[in-house]
Amino acid sequence: MLNWLKGGEKPKVDTSEFHIPESYRGSEGPRYKVLEYKDGYEVRLYEDSHWVKTRFEDGNLENCSSTGFWRLFNYIRGENEGEKKMAMTVPVHSQVELDNEGKCKAFTMSFYTPAEFQATPPVPKDKTVFHEKVDGCVMYASSFSGFAKDKDWRENEKKLTEALERDGKGYVKNMYIAAGHDPPFRLFGRHNEVLLVADPQPSLAEKEPTKDGASGESTE
Repeated sequence: MLNWLKGGEKPKVDTSEFHIPESYRGSEGPRYKVLEYKDGYEVRLYEDSHWVKTRFEDGNLENCSSTGFWRLFNYIRGENEGEKKMAMTVPVHSQVELDNEGKCKAFTMSFYTPAEFQATPPVPKDKTVFHEKVDGCVMYASSFSGFAKDKDWRENEKKLTEALERDGKGYVKNMYIAAGHDPPFRLFGRHNEVLLVADPQPSLAEKEPTKDGASGESTE
């Protein structure tokens, strides 16, 4: 590490093990390991994790995104029993549920719960905010840069589904997760990801990196 700070080669992340990716920029977030690198996406195994969430039965993504963010941000700034303050984590997950016509019918925004509070997260004061444990699972992830708008998420979700269908990978239909990694004031080097849940989930024997899949070097 000291050698890197002095200008030496940056340490490589072993992505075949559970790790914190560089895209988190030092913030806390869910750990995962890369099972396989494919053309246009990664196959990842995420650990069990705990999230604080808020949900909307509304198709207006722009309004829901703003309202949802502030509900959750107020929670981590102390609007909870015990008035505990927590650091902002990454990524911010926006789970979008689609109807049969491909339009948004429901929206859930989530913040990852910091490690200190994973076991016993403070109870929210706002009744529209709730906690949920998410079991570890295999997900498909693709990334893109820039300031992401709704059309950018949809375009990249479409690219990912096309790549999965090309490779014969099953996934949960009519739902995707838009994962934003950066605050609004970051102008350059922004990192966005689209996540889809594998369906069916691989067996335990398959939840290990392939010999030519996870190279041990981060592609982020």
